[in-house]
Amino acid sequence: MKFRVLHISDLHLGSQIKGIDRNKYCRDSLLKAFNIIKEKNLDAMLVAGDFFENDKIYREDIEFLNELFESVSPKPVVIAPGNHDLLGLNCAYNDNFLDILKLKKWPENVKIFKKPEFAFFQIDENVNLYGKPCLDRETKAFNETVNLNPSKINIAILHASRVDFKTENKEIWHPFDTEDVLKSNFDYIALGHYHSYSEISDDTIVKSAYSGSMVPTSISEYGQRGGLIVEISKESNKTTTITEFVELSKFSIEKIEITPDQPVEWIKNIISAKTKSRNPDDTLFIVKIKGMGYLNLMHLKDILSEYNILFDTSEFTKIDIEKLKETSLETTIGAFIHEMLRLIDNADEKEMEILEDALLYGLDAFAQKQIIPKFYDED
Repeated sequence: MKFRVLHISDLHLGSQIKGIDRNKYCRDSLLKAFNIIKEKNLDAMLVAGDFFENDKIYREDIEFLNELFESVSPKPVVIAPGNHDLLGLNCAYNDNFLDILKLKKWPENVKIFKKPEFAFFQIDENVNLYGKPCLDRETKAFNETVNLNPSKINIAILHASRVDFKTENKEIWHPFDTEDVLKSNFDYIALGHYHSYSEISDDTIVKSAYSGSMVPTSISEYGQRGGLIVEISKESNKTTTITEFVELSKFSIEKIEITPDQPVEWIKNIISAKTKSRNPDDTLFIVKIKGMGYLNLMHLKDILSEYNILFDTSEFTKIDIEKLKETSLETTIGAFIHEMLRLIDNADEKEMEILEDALLYGLDAFAQKQIIPKFYDED
């Protein structure tokens, strides 16, 4: 027997990144996810929490989702609420709240875990989907023994913190450790909460995985974002699991580290290569400048204005010209500095760039550092 699902989590529908129409990208991502369900004839969608932001629930989002959920019916969409879509009075999973907003209840194929202990939905005679909501920070995810039928495919869905593998600056909710997963008899556990992909495997198969955020939720979430197609097969009580990452978000954030002595054309080529197969408007670049030197940031912004860029100068130190002027003319290095500054003051823009770099090379040479020349294109 075989069961194939799309495992997603941490969409955070309603949250925003300044300057980015994140809601548009969330909708595009959802459309792609549901098209994958239909095109690949998957058996279910598993949502491991933080689908919504409880304080940012909008009527149009509920209506949009209702249409998508109905479009794959009767295939189940199974949700384990997280800490951002925490079960409560003003949550999208509360029928009374939907009534107040005069919105339709979720379709019959949408299954939501609401009990504090493990419950299950029987999908068919071969598959049980287990789960429970994330209710607080302290309650352990695996605080009870679950009696499973080993002849069935048993899948769990949880929004929880893997406390012995904390790779992100995330608050701990619904904690567990790796041994909890390895000791469980679930054939696969779909996890949410951490926004980067990671997995837990024993010596033979993937036992559990975080699919990561579907769409970046902050400027620190770099690279591709999406979900996992998971195929769970079971024969004679032996499980085989195959996972495949699928990119769902058109929008991505890319980080590039540069130094002040690297040519602008080199930077442009790096950015161009990263947007070769996608619309440049769908990528936000975080350009981190490291080291010491001269840098005309406004000039750099103008040259790269066709791209969406944020500059990070937290590890950049600009050479203080006034400090250099204090160097004594009685020394060789002082005479060199003052002569270079005189030439820079009288140079045009192109010559100024070359002379500033020459000053830096000279200072490096006096310090017996390796000189890495910078090459200039002919006008």
